[in-house]
Amino acid sequence: MNSARASVYAEAYCLLESCEWCPGLPEALDDMPYVDPVTDPAPWYDSAVPESANFLGVMGLSVSGFSASTLSRDPIQLVGDGAALGIARRSHRELVYSVLLLALDECGLSYALEWLAAALSGAPCEGSCGGDELGVYACCPTGDGTSQLRHLYGVGVMRSPQMTNVRYLDEGIIAEVTFTLAAVVPWIYREPLTTLTGWVDLVDGDLVTFDPDEVYEDCVEGTPCLEDPNCPTPPLPIRAPVPVDACYPTGSAEFRRSVVALSPVDQPEWLEAVPVLELEAGATALRRLIVRFWANPLDTDCTEVADPCAACTDIQIPYLPAGGKLTVDGRTQTAEVACSEGSLGAGSSTPILYGPQGGSFEWPIFSCPTGLCIEILSTSATTAADARARVLLVPRSDVG
Repeated sequence: MNSARASVYAEAYCLLESCEWCPGLPEALDDMPYVDPVTDPAPWYDSAVPESANFLGVMGLSVSGFSASTLSRDPIQLVGDGAALGIARRSHRELVYSVLLLALDECGLSYALEWLAAALSGAPCEGSCGGDELGVYACCPTGDGTSQLRHLYGVGVMRSPQMTNVRYLDEGIIAEVTFTLAAVVPWIYREPLTTLTGWVDLVDGDLVTFDPDEVYEDCVEGTPCLEDPNCPTPPLPIRAPVPVDACYPTGSAEFRRSVVALSPVDQPEWLEAVPVLELEAGATALRRLIVRFWANPLDTDCTEVADPCAACTDIQIPYLPAGGKLTVDGRTQTAEVACSEGSLGAGSSTPILYGPQGGSFEWPIFSCPTGLCIEILSTSATTAADARARVLLVPRSDVG
């Protein structure tokens, strides 16, 4: 939906008067000056469908659903007076759009409705039960538009396009259409912080020798002070065991250690953030990858931060195939390894993620501007010369 493009086309055909719809939008989208659907060509123009040239675009009227938080909670009434507050949770986000379809004739309008329905159905020729990514500008963009760009994930049609009003003019047709999208991930994400966009060559990391299991031996949990040694508390019922990485290493080994830092002053003060890990295994299979996060509120030298007991969390992966490309995405809380399958193209698999000591993994969320030290460890013997990784940090909010 590009109101600036639609406005130019409509003015050229005298369908609408000139409007200043975000003059910086073409530059932000890296578009040339708009001329007409065929010359440009417009995203909906199809040389195999002649009537597509008579569709002049989509112009936005209104949208709702961005400015309201999806956070809610249902207090649970107690048997006596009062209630338990209950757990706060965020539901899916519903986005209700009202737009204008601009066409030169009824054939163009018919195609516009077909195209809009197809565009809203998801990525062409792919389709996904998980939905798609939606990119929007929070306000009129300036420059490359990066600071105004927002992203939503798991987006799909909830209510298909419905035409609510049609105006026939001498110059063409203006149809008002509404539709509703649903985003199963309720958060609204910004672009990643630019401080952490660089790749790290893993083979250039410092060579260190340590036992990943041994470093946790001194991490002792405090004993409750109210425990009576003469009358111990009855044991709790046995819980189902948590799956542990069967290949979690024991004994010392040589690792390549790379460290990247994020200063507290580079984090938004009022927005929480989530990490996105990207890694390319390179020419050989990589066995044992550990990515560890520390808070660093004093902005100290990250090469001196090494206490595993103080780490926020680990991301551990036992194995990545040669040529594999790993993405661990905190925005959608999904992980994927894409790998080449020769002439059949690329395949993808979902890796199992482990946490500290090969235990259960929890998706990290950084809610305060504490700064970060991020340690990337890979076994030296299996780290290819062309292996590389980067960690992005993406701010988010639940309104926008």
